[in-house]
Amino acid sequence: MMKRLAIIIIPLVLMIACYQDLSTEAYRELPDIEILGVPDTLETFYGEEIVLHAIATLDGNAYGNFDYEWAIDLKPGNNKDRMSISETADVSYRVANQPNESPYCLSLTVSDPESGLSRTVFCHVYVRSSLGEGLLVAHTRDGGKTSDFDLLANKFVTYGYTSDVPRYTRNIYELANGKPLEGTVNAVLPVVRSDGAVYNETYILAGTDEHLLALDPLTFTVAKQDGALFNGFKEPTFEVHNLINYGQVMTAAQINGKLWLNICHTNNIFNVAGYSGIPSDVFTPTNVGYCYAVQQSDVAFFHEEQGKFYYMHAQFSGYSSFALVTDLIGANLAGGKSLWAGAGKEGRCAFLIEDAGGNHHMVYLHPSDKEMIHYALEPAQWLPGAKYFALCDNTDMAFMATDSKVASVTVIGGSPVYREINWKPDNKNEVITGIKFYTQGWYGTHGFDYNTYTFPLATNRMQIMIFTYNESTGEGKIYLRPFNVSTGLFTFKDNGVYGGFGRITAVASTFR
Repeated sequence: MMKRLAIIIIPLVLMIACYQDLSTEAYRELPDIEILGVPDTLETFYGEEIVLHAIATLDGNAYGNFDYEWAIDLKPGNNKDRMSISETADVSYRVANQPNESPYCLSLTVSDPESGLSRTVFCHVYVRSSLGEGLLVAHTRDGGKTSDFDLLANKFVTYGYTSDVPRYTRNIYELANGKPLEGTVNAVLPVVRSDGAVYNETYILAGTDEHLLALDPLTFTVAKQDGALFNGFKEPTFEVHNLINYGQVMTAAQINGKLWLNICHTNNIFNVAGYSGIPSDVFTPTNVGYCYAVQQSDVAFFHEEQGKFYYMHAQFSGYSSFALVTDLIGANLAGGKSLWAGAGKEGRCAFLIEDAGGNHHMVYLHPSDKEMIHYALEPAQWLPGAKYFALCDNTDMAFMATDSKVASVTVIGGSPVYREINWKPDNKNEVITGIKFYTQGWYGTHGFDYNTYTFPLATNRMQIMIFTYNESTGEGKIYLRPFNVSTGLFTFKDNGVYGGFGRITAVASTFR
């Protein structure tokens, strides 16, 4: 009995000793990988670049034999569809993920191939829309063969922006579509319309010599194009001359020489304007005036051959036809040219006219009561060689520019007063390529006014944008210059210079 017990005990002791040895080996302390430089949460914008530098250590010591893998979700909350974006400690990733309230998961996995140790850290990436409020700038870097869009945000064009450093989102179209936009952008216009019920649509209209595109305002992918935006317009080419938001729910587009109107409350597509026997070729890129007044939706044009003005009035003006303004202004404008047209003070349509004799005129038309106001300008009240113009809707004032000079004509006490403005670009090689009266993106459409919109900028309707181009450097710039509504002169305050663009061809203010 004793011998049998001894035989049993000895193997059991050996088994216990082996188990203890194995236990000691399995639970001994192993080296640990630590990772710094990856935040738990990150907020960025569509089109912005995420740049991170991770520092990985092994047991607290530098180690040079790690493998790295950065990856990000292609859809928020979906880790089954992920994309590898870097295999180094650094990552530089331009965010092409669609803006979303839910976060995307960015991960970094660090592995040691010798020991098999590995560690993964995660970052929740919230992608906001790059197309918040700011300036949407269309520009070309190859002479108009292709174009792209940059968004400029700063405290003078973006409500709530407090940083002194502007934010640029570059080449948004190429990011979204894989290549730049073909051709030169002649006009760009953000559109946000709603009747509060059925017809709700938000997009960016962009027009070239060939196409009218409706771009998704978050991703800049093409949502609609050409004929899909029109009722009964099926031509192969859509040459865009002008795009305008006016009144409460109206958008006008001048395509292939015809004027088309889009009324939100009907069907959100463009219908040809009622001409009442007027030939469509009377429309030019610079002879259509309009008014910003809510509930007005007034639009008018100058018939250059006849030297007469036609108008449409009322909120649903797309249902009617242009009617002749029978009031006379005491000047023969037949055969003249409309140099510029736009919105004037107190809901009037405004025009700058050069008559057949080379004389210049400021004309204001109020379609509601057919009132015509006319100012004949003396030769000394005009900037010789002026080819760029801007009209103001908060004062009877026009700005004009040549390649190098800027001037204004202001109506003071019923008489035009001309002033050349003491302004020059930063570099003598910069040439002026355009000027524009700044209006905040919401202003002039959607039924918004100062009583219903809670985010007005102090700079709304109070600054002029000057666009320049330097041929030698290939850089376009925007100068933001506040002006005095009484004198037509720039103030001493300077709202900054913003560059890095190609040759600027169109600029529009975007919405919040």
